[in-house]
Amino acid sequence: MLNRDLTEVLAFRCAATIFQLLPRKVALALGVWIGNLSYIVLKRRRHIAISNLKIAFAKKFSDQEIQRICRKSFQGLGKNLAEFLQFPQLTTENIWEMVNVEGKENLDIALGQGKGAIIFVPHFGNWELTGLITGVLIPNRIKAIVFELRNKRLNQLVWKYRQHLSAELIPKRKAIRKTILALKRNCAIGFFADQDAGGSGVFVDFFGKPASAIRSPMILALKTGAPILFSVCIRQPNNQHLVKIYEPFDIEISNSFEHDVRYNTERLLKILESEIRQYPDQWLWLHNRWKTQPS
Repeated sequence: MLNRDLTEVLAFRCAATIFQLLPRKVALALGVWIGNLSYIVLKRRRHIAISNLKIAFAKKFSDQEIQRICRKSFQGLGKNLAEFLQFPQLTTENIWEMVNVEGKENLDIALGQGKGAIIFVPHFGNWELTGLITGVLIPNRIKAIVFELRNKRLNQLVWKYRQHLSAELIPKRKAIRKTILALKRNCAIGFFADQDAGGSGVFVDFFGKPASAIRSPMILALKTGAPILFSVCIRQPNNQHLVKIYEPFDIEISNSFEHDVRYNTERLLKILESEIRQYPDQWLWLHNRWKTQPS
């Protein structure tokens, strides 16, 4: 296990060194090649992605079109990797050469309430850039809840890249206490909340099929009064990025807490569904999104 961990760390360091020597255009081209290779080699993930695409778009796209979207999504992941490995070269000044933000005033309005803010971030476009750019917009006030990698040495490296430009990561195992404290300090908390939540999730309609969704963002919003926003990073045809920050979400409240969690979580995911329908190749299809089903 130690040898495997060390190999993974060395591979990351070598890849990072190579990509940081390359011009961005060349790095992205290499990323596309890695994406194409992954599409061929990672057969199980390709199968999951195609199955997911058929759930969402069987009535809209032919099998050939679905395969094209699937390949393009793998290429996008390769580009994401290339950009991630070049993160240390980004500064609060030059990041604006590749990222535009729409809706910064919405984040200001949310934080202006003094209760912090909860940001729902999907695995869409280059989602890693969302944390970086938010750290530039509100320095030292953005936290993100993430899983830790099994390889502790690799985890330290990856977290260093993710926390570049002031974002702070909170390990999921310590999330409750640190999240509540951060909201009390009027910070923003990012949740990557679009993946399968297993048996502990709440079932919502997503592309016409039940999907298990994470409860915690909506529970936090309902219990603390913190506004919740949807934010998405969209890769443009010229490989620039548009980060859209939606207006604070209008939570509908009834006399049933469980109903409110489910109903409003579903409404949030409908926003994501709308973005996916517009940019179908930019979502993380290789995750087994509909794995958990109602018994």
